[in-house]
Amino acid sequence: MRSRCQAAGAAVRAAVDRPRLWRASAALSALLLGALLLACAQGSLTIISRQSAATQGASARPSWVRWCTSGQAREDRKRLAFCARVEGRVLAATHGPGLGETHVAVLGDFHLVVVRLPDWAATPARGTRVLAIGPLFRARDGQREVQAFRFRVT
Repeated sequence: MRSRCQAAGAAVRAAVDRPRLWRASAALSALLLGALLLACAQGSLTIISRQSAATQGASARPSWVRWCTSGQAREDRKRLAFCARVEGRVLAATHGPGLGETHVAVLGDFHLVVVRLPDWAATPARGTRVLAIGPLFRARDGQREVQAFRFRVT
């Protein structure tokens, strides 16, 4: 029994005693972490909490705020903010739960946001860069959801 334990210990020591392997593993891990951080950092998320703050002055408000009042906001969800603008990469797309509803998960500026697409919008492919503007709600699963009144592939 001891010889088995000694053999296992020797095998572990031999694997651990390889500095080139450790350096290569550390370099590869750092490279993957850097790529992941770069992918998550791209894009942006801007939230305007109240309409009064957004409409104080024409020069003070962003030009994209006008899109937040160009449609009928849903009333079956808790509204978190007057307006949100999310730009980022599509991670996934789903259809439903309602008939004709399409939702995409967008990753931008280290935030994951669900975007409910307008009825006329085609479903973008995974990895596509998109821009969505509309009111911000709390989705059924607890995520933040933008009801897109303005949506485009960038």
